This record gives sequence, C-alpha cells and structure tokens, in this order.
Amino acid sequence: MPNYKKYIGKTVLVGISVFSHDDELLDRYQYFGEIVSIDDVISIKTDDGEIATLPPDIKSLKKAEKGIYTLKSNGKQIENPDFVSSWSITKPED
Repeated sequence: MPNYKKYIGKTVLVGISVFSHDDELLDRYQYFGEIVSIDDVISIKTDDGEIATLPPDIKSLKKAEKGIYTLKSNGKQIENPDFVSSWSITKPED
C-alpha cells in the first residue's frame, strides 16, 4: 500500500462537473478542505466541517498553483491550497 501520510493535513480544492448522458452540463460545484484520511476513499473535512469523499485515486490530486481561488457558487476563498482535484460525472440514460 502506498504511503499516503504526506497527503494528510493538506488542503485541496475540488471541482465537480455533472453531465447528462448526452453531455449536457447539469451542475457544477466546488468545495475545499483538509484531507483527513485516505483508505477506501479520500476523506476531506470541508471548511463547513462536513466530511466529503472522493475516489481513492491520489493521481487526481494535482499540485495547485499559488494564489487565491474563489468558489463560483458562494464566493468563498481559499489561499494557496496544496492540491486541486477535478472530476466529471456523467449520469446514465434514464
């Protein structure tokens, strides 16, 4: 098992885009927080205190460029996160 300790306590900005089965953008949202554990999932304690999860693919954690990032949905800001992670979800046809 890889050593995930270097990721624990680091901040991550997550962006998720949700598409219909025919590639229509349905929703887009972002959140940020601290990575608290990595096992069957990547667990992130968000700035709201909630626990969000991502699939356990550490390759999805890309080093973030320095700067201030503003969430489009609510205007919250995070300065100099350690990582960014972007995901696309395609819903199945009904």
